[in-house]
Amino acid sequence: MTGWTMTARTGAAAHGRQAPVGARLASLGRALDALRRRPSVEVKRALLVAGATGMGLGLVIIVLGWYGAAHSTYLFQEIPYLISGGLLGVALVAGGGFLFFAAWLVRMMEDNGRYAARVEQTLARVDRALDAITADAARAASAGTNGHDADDDRPWRARPSRPAETGAHPGDGA
Repeated sequence: MTGWTMTARTGAAAHGRQAPVGARLASLGRALDALRRRPSVEVKRALLVAGATGMGLGLVIIVLGWYGAAHSTYLFQEIPYLISGGLLGVALVAGGGFLFFAAWLVRMMEDNGRYAARVEQTLARVDRALDAITADAARAASAGTNGHDADDDRPWRARPSRPAETGAHPGDGA
């Protein structure tokens, strides 16, 4: 069975024939693009709605459990209210709180992705600026002059355009 392969387009078995690698990669790329599409339901919104619903329903169940237990005269009638109302309500409130926390985490991950993209863009601009400065310095060095005196090895230091005047200041009456 070594000569049998599945073709990418038809799914039928072909003896000895195989689609070219480029065609198979293109088909794989189209399949992956279909998988990468954003879901129709936003995860953050779904978590927020489920969390709010769970917490609200849990609070209602707790109040109903309390109401049933408070208006019962016998202990054996109060216990089912406390179990169903109290424990189920607390579980729903806690579960809803966890879903809210998960929605917050999703929001933080989205924000961090945006911030990371901004940092990456800023670093790319800094790299381009440094490359331009390096290229300018290389051109100046190849031209034989680097824009400053030979005895001064600090090209960024501003040189005065005229020598400093010595003597009396104009305000001294001179």
